[in-house]
Amino acid sequence: MLWHLVLPFKITFWTLGVVLGITVLVAPSMGRRRSRVFLWGFPMVLVTFIPSCSVVMHFLDKSRFGVFEYDVTPTINDLRVERYLPPEARELTVDRYARGYRARYLVESDVLEDWFDAVWEGFGEYSVDAKIPPEFTTLSQQAFDEAFGGLGWPRPTEVVFYQGPVAENGAGFSIWYDAETGFAYESATHW
Repeated sequence: MLWHLVLPFKITFWTLGVVLGITVLVAPSMGRRRSRVFLWGFPMVLVTFIPSCSVVMHFLDKSRFGVFEYDVTPTINDLRVERYLPPEARELTVDRYARGYRARYLVESDVLEDWFDAVWEGFGEYSVDAKIPPEFTTLSQQAFDEAFGGLGWPRPTEVVFYQGPVAENGAGFSIWYDAETGFAYESATHW
């Protein structure tokens, strides 16, 4: 839900807290009373907290969100992304954002099938939807653009659609697999 706000909050909280603490501690050496410095400094920290947090988040988000490329799944180092990807996936391109990601990766169909069945075996009991067997479908340009628009990926037309377990909070994934090229296109959300 708001996981992406936690790290900027912590960094800002501790940075401003340490700055205020050091300022209060060195106040006597500057000819000031500590209580007076604290009474002026604390409201200033409160006023600057949200703008400071926004600046920290801006710089953090540049390294956390956007389009990234990975050779294999284990190099992603983000459990929120890795948990919905087959470990054997390679040549990954992942567009990460706060509530989920979109990905394109190369994987063999039998590996994808085995992984998909294992995911349902492990988490199917928690899903709000029943398992739908993978189905062969035609992916329209409009549907592809809604899910993967703006990424410049080629649109597969004939795909096998996989719907993973969906948690009560909406977390889950959908995969469109192009058997002709071996590329899977995935849209996932996490809470």
